[in-house]
Amino acid sequence: MWRPPALDDEVATAYLRRLGLDPAAERAERPSVAQLHRLHAAHVERVPYETVWIALGERRGMDPVEAAGHLVAGRGGYCYQLNGAFSALLTTLGYPVTWHRAGVQGQPGDPAGDSGNHLALTTVLDGQGWWLDTGLGHGPLDPVPLVAGAFGPDDRFRLRPSDSVPGGWRFDHEPGGAFVGMDFPTTATGPTDLLDKHIEISTSPTSGMVRVVTVQHRTPAGVRIIRGRMLSERPVAGPATVRQLSGYAEWRALLREVFHLPLDDVPEERLRAVWQRIEADHAAWERDRQA
Repeated sequence: MWRPPALDDEVATAYLRRLGLDPAAERAERPSVAQLHRLHAAHVERVPYETVWIALGERRGMDPVEAAGHLVAGRGGYCYQLNGAFSALLTTLGYPVTWHRAGVQGQPGDPAGDSGNHLALTTVLDGQGWWLDTGLGHGPLDPVPLVAGAFGPDDRFRLRPSDSVPGGWRFDHEPGGAFVGMDFPTTATGPTDLLDKHIEISTSPTSGMVRVVTVQHRTPAGVRIIRGRMLSERPVAGPATVRQLSGYAEWRALLREVFHLPLDDVPEERLRAVWQRIEADHAAWERDRQA
């Protein structure tokens, strides 16, 4: 069975620094539930789910070590890169990690199942299985024990046996979430099995990841999502808000200061070109809405 590779010392150290953690302390600690929570929450908060790289015309593979390199350089990614890199970091720290071919159900009318449009992770600590997912953007902040039941803030999330994947698991998102849920089997997979779906999602003109530039993360206070020119915020306590970004300067400031996505390695003219596309897409959406 395929297993995620370990990272070299330099990359692992830089990765832990990216998470705002003490590399020496984390690497000296034996695998534990407390450390798993700390790593997972830091990753979800500080490494954004983002598709700016797709809008920039970049291409990425399925190698977890390559994905970790992007994250160490200050970038984010979507599920295959985020969970892929995280699996390599956990392997380096001594955790047994398994990849699972998963499927996100976007809308109630969409089919549920392990379509391969998502990568889920599990590990086992002291005989207890845990679901790990740093690649949902606005999924759980913490790792989740593989036990059926409600969890999360005000028990808004639910984990249960899957109706569409025999023997598998189903994550039901909170009411009002940007997707309905996600299913994954207990059987293991590897990069080869997910490569075709990754290429489709990151290159097809009909893919939502190609059509809309998004940046997302969850913090203990709630969820922030930029989709195109719109910023939505869903606090744990209080009403959700949605507003239009004022322009390029605000977009760049939010990416850098709020989403931990500085993009210092990208030339300014290329980022401005992405923003111009976002503005054009938003104007077209407004016209269609008013027609």
